[in-house]
Amino acid sequence: MYFASLSLVLISAQLLTTINAAHILGIFAFPGKGPYSFVEPLLKELALRGHHVTSITNYPQSKPVKNFRDIVIEKNQHLFDEFKNFSIETIGSNHFETLGTFYNKAYEMSHNVFTNEAVRKLRQTESFDLIIMDVLFTESFYGFGEDFGAPMVAISPWGTMTSIDELVGNTTPLSYIPNMIMLRHYNQNMNFWRRSLNVAVYILERIHYYYTYMPMQRKIYEQHFPNASKSITEAQKNFSLVLLNDHFVLTTPRPYVPNMIEVAGMHIPSQVEPLAEDIKRMLHEAQQGVIYITVNSFLPQYIFQMVLNVLGNFDQLVLWNTQYHTLHTLQIPPNVHFISNVSHHSLLSLPNIHLLITHGEYLCIVESIHYGIPILSLPRFDGLNEDYVNNVKKIGNGISLSWDQMRERILSKTLNDLLATDRYRREAKLKSKQFRDQQNPPLERAIYWIEYVLRFQGAHHLRNLGQNLTIWEFYNLDVFLYLSLALIVFVWFSYMSLNLMLKLIMNAK
Repeated sequence: MYFASLSLVLISAQLLTTINAAHILGIFAFPGKGPYSFVEPLLKELALRGHHVTSITNYPQSKPVKNFRDIVIEKNQHLFDEFKNFSIETIGSNHFETLGTFYNKAYEMSHNVFTNEAVRKLRQTESFDLIIMDVLFTESFYGFGEDFGAPMVAISPWGTMTSIDELVGNTTPLSYIPNMIMLRHYNQNMNFWRRSLNVAVYILERIHYYYTYMPMQRKIYEQHFPNASKSITEAQKNFSLVLLNDHFVLTTPRPYVPNMIEVAGMHIPSQVEPLAEDIKRMLHEAQQGVIYITVNSFLPQYIFQMVLNVLGNFDQLVLWNTQYHTLHTLQIPPNVHFISNVSHHSLLSLPNIHLLITHGEYLCIVESIHYGIPILSLPRFDGLNEDYVNNVKKIGNGISLSWDQMRERILSKTLNDLLATDRYRREAKLKSKQFRDQQNPPLERAIYWIEYVLRFQGAHHLRNLGQNLTIWEFYNLDVFLYLSLALIVFVWFSYMSLNLMLKLIMNAK
C-alpha cells in the first residue's frame, strides 16, 4: 500500500512537471566562453526540471542533453578574433574608439543571428513561453519578446550598468557607484572632483550610447521586426526579470528594484567531479600546498619561461591547467606539472590549494571568493584585457600585475607576499564565508525567479513604475527646472516690488 501511494505521488509529480513544462528560448550570441559558462548550468537545470530549452549559442553541448537543443551560429564563433591582434596600448588608449569597434562587431553579430536559417525557421514555426538572453550588445534582439509573445529575462554576466538598469527602471547613484571605466582607478569613496568626473563620464557614455550605438541597433531591429508595434525603446522596457552576476561582497552594496536579482556563483557546481588517481596522488604528496594556474591564452616565450623560473624557486606543487601545446621548447621546473581536461572546480574545492593564478577573468574572481583562495592576476598579452582584480581590490584577497610589472623580481616578491603572509588567505576565507552565507544557492534562486515569471505570465506586478517615465521625469529634472524658474520669478518679483516701494517712499518725501 505504501509503495502504491508513493508511486501515485511520483506519477502525479511527473504529470505536474510535464503540464507545467515551458518552452524556453535562450539567446547567447556573444562569442565569449565566459558569459556562456555562467548561464549554461542554469539552462541545463531548467532542462533537468522538465522545461524544453532551445539555446542559440556558439558553444554547443559535447553530449546530448535531454530537453536541450542547440542552434549554433557558426559565423559568430570567430567574430572577435581580430581583437587578438590589438596591442595593450591600443586597447587602453581610447575607450570610446574601442567601444565603437565593438559596436560594429555587435551589429554583425546580430545580423548573423537573424539571417541564420535555423533561427529563421524557428521564428516561422515555433512558439515559446519565455525568452532568456544575454544583454551584452543585443538590443536588436529585444523584439523577440513581442515576436513570440513571451516574457523576457535578461542575463548580465558582469553585474549591472546603466543600459541594464534601464531595462527594469533601476537606478545607480552616481554619488557613490563609480562608472565601470573609473572602477579600475577609484574605490567607492569618491571626493567632489571624482564625483564630478563620474557624472561627466556618465553623460558622455550616455551620449555615445544613444547617438552612436543605438542607431545601429535600431536599424537592424526595424529591419528584422518590421511589423513590431513596439519601438526598440519600448522593447527595452519589456523585461520581466534581470539576473546579475554580482554580489555585494564582490563589488559594493547598492540598491536594486525587486525584479533585479543577484546570482553570482550560479555557475559553481554544488558537487564536483572526482579527480583522476594520478592527480590525487600528486596532491596528497604536496605537503607545502598547491599553486593552481589557469592561464590558457598566449604568453610570449620569454614571459612563459620567466614565470616558470620564478615558480621553480617555491616549495609548493604547481598545477598548470592549460591547452598550450609548445611546452617542449620550455625548461620546466620539477615542481611544475601541466594538466589538461581536469575539472576546474574539483581542484579549487580542495583545502590545500594555496593560490589561484589567472588572467583575472570575472568568473575566476567569483570562484576565488567562493572557495576562499587568494588570487594573483597576470596580464594578457593578446590584447584582450580581462583583468577585473582591480575592480574588487577593496576585497583584499588578491594582487594584480600589469604588463610592465612582469619582471622576475616583482613576480617573485608578489608570490612571496601572497604565500608567506597570512593576510590574503585570512581575508579570502572571511570573504568566502560572507559570500556563501546565503538563504539559498544562487542557481536555486535563479530557477525560482524564472519559474515565478512563468507562473505569473511575466510578473508584471514586479515592474517598476519608473520604467514609464522619461529621463526628465525619472530624475525630476522638470520639477527642479520648475522650482528654479519659480524661485527666479519670486526673487525678480520681490526685487521689483521692493524697488517700487522704495521709489514711492522717496517720492512721498
